[in-house]
Amino acid sequence: MKMDYRDIFEQIGNLFYAIAADQNIKTSEVAELKLLISKYWLPRNLEENESLVSDETHFILTTMDALEREKASAKDAFKEFSRFLANHPEVFTKEVKLRIFETAEEITRIFHADNPLKNAHLRSLENILGLSSFSFIYQRIKKDNSTILTSD
Repeated sequence: MKMDYRDIFEQIGNLFYAIAADQNIKTSEVAELKLLISKYWLPRNLEENESLVSDETHFILTTMDALEREKASAKDAFKEFSRFLANHPEVFTKEVKLRIFETAEEITRIFHADNPLKNAHLRSLENILGLSSFSFIYQRIKKDNSTILTSD
């Protein structure tokens, strides 16, 4: 089965919907959620004349909007993403996995649910992406240090 570029980002939209739904995000917070996702999924080297919404961001947010309209369950959306990841691990590089996890972690940090058990999908995500806590912390420190070293 041929995979479309769009499929990848629609599945990431499924994941972010599941994480956001776990946090019980209010209607008034949706714009802030979309800005947060856009921040993480804009092209890294944005030129002045380029669009402020990338195709990736558009596909992610469109999927999330559709799932919200359907009142899809967080559990089903997460299962869809998990299945896609299992069937197409080659498209999820270490960098993409870290970006996905950083975005999901930021969603739970900013829009934290009252109940810590609501972060179960975040813990599951870490496992299915193959990011142990130590590995993820190491990658983040390594990334931060390279930024510090190159900023002089």
